[in-house]
Amino acid sequence: MQTVMIVDDESIFREYLRGVLDWDTLGFEISIEARNGVEALELCAANPVDIALIDITMPFMDGLELTRKLKAQYPEMSIVLITGHNEFEYARTALKLGVEDYILKPFSKDELMLTLLKLQQEHRKVQQENLTYKENQQLVKESFLNQLISGDCMLTHEEIMTRLGQYNIHIQSPVFVVACIEIDHIDRKWEKISERLLMKYAVTNILNEALDDSWKHHIFNGPEGRIVGLIEHVDHHNPMASFLDGYRRLGELIKKYLNFTITIGIGRSKQGFKDIHESYQEALVALQNKFVLGHDRVITYESVATEVGKQAFYPVEVNEKLLIQLRMRNSEGVQHILDGVFDSILERRLSIEHVYVICIGLIAVNLAYITESGHPVEECFGENFFPYNEIRKFESLEMTFEWIKELFHKAIRYTGQYKNTRAAKIAQSAKAYIEQCYPDPELQLEQVAQHVFINASYLRAVFKKEFGVTLSDYITQYRMKKAKEQLGQGGLRLSDIAESVGYSDAGYFSKSFKKFYGYSPSEYEKNRS
Repeated sequence: MQTVMIVDDESIFREYLRGVLDWDTLGFEISIEARNGVEALELCAANPVDIALIDITMPFMDGLELTRKLKAQYPEMSIVLITGHNEFEYARTALKLGVEDYILKPFSKDELMLTLLKLQQEHRKVQQENLTYKENQQLVKESFLNQLISGDCMLTHEEIMTRLGQYNIHIQSPVFVVACIEIDHIDRKWEKISERLLMKYAVTNILNEALDDSWKHHIFNGPEGRIVGLIEHVDHHNPMASFLDGYRRLGELIKKYLNFTITIGIGRSKQGFKDIHESYQEALVALQNKFVLGHDRVITYESVATEVGKQAFYPVEVNEKLLIQLRMRNSEGVQHILDGVFDSILERRLSIEHVYVICIGLIAVNLAYITESGHPVEECFGENFFPYNEIRKFESLEMTFEWIKELFHKAIRYTGQYKNTRAAKIAQSAKAYIEQCYPDPELQLEQVAQHVFINASYLRAVFKKEFGVTLSDYITQYRMKKAKEQLGQGGLRLSDIAESVGYSDAGYFSKSFKKFYGYSPSEYEKNRS
C-alpha cells in the first residue's frame, strides 16, 4: 500500500478527498490528515508518507513552504499541489521545488486518480530498483565472505578491512571463529528450492536473535547450501563456553518452533583474516562427524580432532578395487570385496556409528558407478532413495550387510541392460594411441592408461573384453604386423625395421618375430623371394 497525506485547512475538502476515491482498492492508504503545514511536519516526523496532497493557501505555513521542508527532509516523497489559484508563478515555483504534479480546483475524480496511479507506478519502480540493488549488494557481499573462508582472497589486511566496511561490516577485533550450519535432512523434508530457502532464512533470523552480543556474528550463505557464521570475538573476557551455549540454544529454538533440527560444526579461534580459511575447514571436519556422533548437536573441532585420522575404517584402495569390479560387472568380484570389508568390521568389533560411515562410503561408490555409466540414480533405486535413513532401520549388522550387497547386485543388473559405451570408448582410444605410438620402445600398459586417464587394471580388463586380446599382446601384434609390412617391401636393414617398430635390439626383435610368426625375418624374406 502507498501511504498518502492530505494537508488542507478546509475540513470539507479533506472529507471530500477521503470519499472521492476507493483508496484501498487502488492500493492507497490515507495515513495522515493535517490542517496546516506545521501540523503536517509534526505528524510526518513520526510517520513519513509516500505521497502528499497539499493545498497551497493555508495559515501558519503555506503549501510552498511546506513543500520546501518536506523535500529537504524526505527527498523520495512525491508531492502534488492542489489549489484554486491559476497563476503561472505558483506552477513555476512548484516545479523548482521538485513537485511531481499540480492540480487546479475544481478537478475531476479521474484526474486525481490518474495522477495518483502515475505516482504509484513510479514509486513501485523505484522500490523494485532499490530491492534489486540490495539483492545485488547482498550477493557481492556473500561472494567476498566466501572468498575469505575459502582462502581465495589475496588482499592485504587493510584492503580486506576497506572492502568489509563497504558492506557495512566493521571489525572491532580480528579474532575469528567459523561456524557451519546444516539443516538436517533438508533435501528429504522439502523438495522445492523455495521452501529450503525459506527455512534457511528462518534459521538465519533466529540465529541473529539468539546469540550472545559479546560474539559479533556475520551470517551468510556458504557453499553447498550451508549457512556460515563468521564470528568475531569482541569481549575477550567472555569464555568460549558461552559462545557454544548460544549455538546450543539456537538448536533448541529451531526444534521447538520450526519442528526440524540443525547440526553445527565449530572451528577453532584464529587470529587475523588469513587463518579464517583454516577455521572454516575445521568447522567442516567437525560437521562431517555428525555421521558418527549424530545430528541435532553442536560439534567442535577440538572435540573430534584427536580422533581424526585414527578411525578404524577400511583402506581407500578398497573403493578403487570395488569400482573396477563394478565396471566389469563382475558380481562375484564385488561380493568377495564386500565380504572382506564386512568380515573386517566384525573382527574389529567397530561401533554402529563407524559401521554407518563405512556403509555410506560403500554406497557412494555404487552411486558413482551408476552416474559415470550415464544413468540417473533415481531410475535404478527410485525417487525416494535415502540410504542413511534405510541403514538405520535395520536391527542387525547382518541385515545391513545383505541390503548393501543387494544394492550392488541391483546396480550391476541395471547397467547390464545397456551397452557399456564408456568402456568401449576407452578401449578404442587406447587402441588408437597404440597404433600411433608403437615405435616408442617404452610403450607399456601404464603409459597407455595415463593417456586415456584410467586405472591400469581397469584398462587391462576393458581392453581384453572389447578386443579379445590383452593390451600388451596387442602392442606386440601391431608391431609384428608393421614389421612384416616393411620386410615385404625389401631393401631395408633389419636393424632399421626393428627400431621403427619399437625394438632397440635387432637380435631380440628377430627372436620376437620368430616367436610370433613361427619363422625368423630372414626366413620370411627368403620364402617370399
